[in-house]
Amino acid sequence: MRASLSLHDLDFSWPDGTVVLDGLDLAIGPGRHGLIGLNGTGKSTLLRLIKGDLTPQRGSVILDGEVAYLPQDPGVDPLVTVAGVLGVASTLKALAQIEAGSAAPEHFDAVADRWDIAERTKAELARLGLGHPHLDRRVESVSGGELVLLSLAARLLTRPSVLLLDEPTNSLDNAARDRLIAVTTAWKGTLLVVSHDRDLLNTMDDIGSLRDGA
Repeated sequence: MRASLSLHDLDFSWPDGTVVLDGLDLAIGPGRHGLIGLNGTGKSTLLRLIKGDLTPQRGSVILDGEVAYLPQDPGVDPLVTVAGVLGVASTLKALAQIEAGSAAPEHFDAVADRWDIAERTKAELARLGLGHPHLDRRVESVSGGELVLLSLAARLLTRPSVLLLDEPTNSLDNAARDRLIAVTTAWKGTLLVVSHDRDLLNTMDDIGSLRDGA
């Protein structure tokens, strides 16, 4: 099986000298992979290194395809709209301009190959149990759990090959948690999930433990 994600001899330390990862090697392919470990062992840091938000002192991260990362806290500006969180605001606006008769190149550039984005957005929101939220609604009016699911929908809309989730069920009620687990269970690409949620971990194909930087 060809690996979708490979980490080779990865070292990472914080500026104060605290060692987080020490010669870590990991190779995973398509499937659902869980990652466990005590708090503070570097699980979230590892996901940020894979995403490219942090740079290792040594070693390499090799990805086959696009990667999407959902952190524990999506960190969204409360004044951003639902469409903004979903990453579809500019595309939907350009589509509306084209449907109104615009032939401006910038509108076609904004749409690119996402002509079906309205339909896909509706489908992803329905799959996550979010119904039909008003896309111009500010996210300050949604719950923490809804924001997590909206942020997940945004990642799914990019059609990544590798999906990284960091404690995705923490803010969810039971119904929303079940919907998220249904989505991850049906995932066809490469999924790496940091979690302490036993029900979610029980759906993984395999589980690895991070300890002592390796």
